[in-house]
Amino acid sequence: MDLTDKPAPLLADTAYRVLRRHLEARRLPEGLVLGEANVSQVLSVSRTPARTALQRLADEGMLVAHAGRGLLVRYDTAAPTPLRMDLREAGLTLVATDESELDASTAAERIHPQVEKAIASCMAFGRFWVNQTALANHFGISRTVAHDVLTRLERVGLVARDRNARWYIEALTPAKAREHYALRTLLEPEALLLGFPSMEKALIEECWQRLVNTIQTPTQLDASAFDRIERDLHVELVHRCPNLQMVKVIQESQLPLIATHYTIERYADSEQIRQSMLQHLAVLTPLVEGNPQRAAEALRHHLGQAAEVTVPRIAQLPALRPDQYPPYLSAVAAPVGDEV
Repeated sequence: MDLTDKPAPLLADTAYRVLRRHLEARRLPEGLVLGEANVSQVLSVSRTPARTALQRLADEGMLVAHAGRGLLVRYDTAAPTPLRMDLREAGLTLVATDESELDASTAAERIHPQVEKAIASCMAFGRFWVNQTALANHFGISRTVAHDVLTRLERVGLVARDRNARWYIEALTPAKAREHYALRTLLEPEALLLGFPSMEKALIEECWQRLVNTIQTPTQLDASAFDRIERDLHVELVHRCPNLQMVKVIQESQLPLIATHYTIERYADSEQIRQSMLQHLAVLTPLVEGNPQRAAEALRHHLGQAAEVTVPRIAQLPALRPDQYPPYLSAVAAPVGDEV
């Protein structure tokens, strides 16, 4: 690891800092509507970091909810009149430091999903080393950006470092998977209930319709469709929970289990995917009907069933061949530690 490596800040942190600076200086007009769409557009980030930044500002009382979409800038008025306009025209500007941080973070964000998927897809197959230099060369990025990506994955428990500062992936054992499912079963239904009031009806209906279309078209029932359906429920909807600490714990227990989802890409099990999707339908249908309590119970049942299927399967997986994982990973033949 380069001693000079300094991870770029998370996009959500940069978005938060930029918006807070403008709000503290009262550079944005009172009543201005800030939403995921216009914030993500002006900062050139995805909606997830925009949503996180806005929620933090709302929790601090600098933004307030209203009857429509988005949050309102509030200074002195208890209920300011909504004002919709282009954020740059409203006074939002970026300084050189903002642009530098956003550029560095965007480079990491660009490859982060691919690295996360590769690492998650190997966890159920044992331990692996992660070579930072090889990762940088593989994606044509700097070692600093590669280090940033690995640091982000370390924060959520997907990778770790041994005593010699070497990056590695710890195996997802059946016991660890069982613990993660136990946490998810406890927290995700409650998060769904807490997040339901802030879920746009159009979003719920979009997720429901995509699920129905996939179920009705068996030829589309592949790993890619399965992954999208999983994200619709367990990320797009569950992560709407306003309790950010709860979402953080949920995410850290979800990510290691991504490994089992990508296992299906290698060992196609269409019946397991179909059953999982039917369970998702039992969750989304009550949400469409406005019954979050019934949806939460169905989600609890779904996670219990997933654990019963997945946990035993992990112990039975064969070893991966070198051509089945990227060149920046290498299988660990002995216990991780100084002696390896």
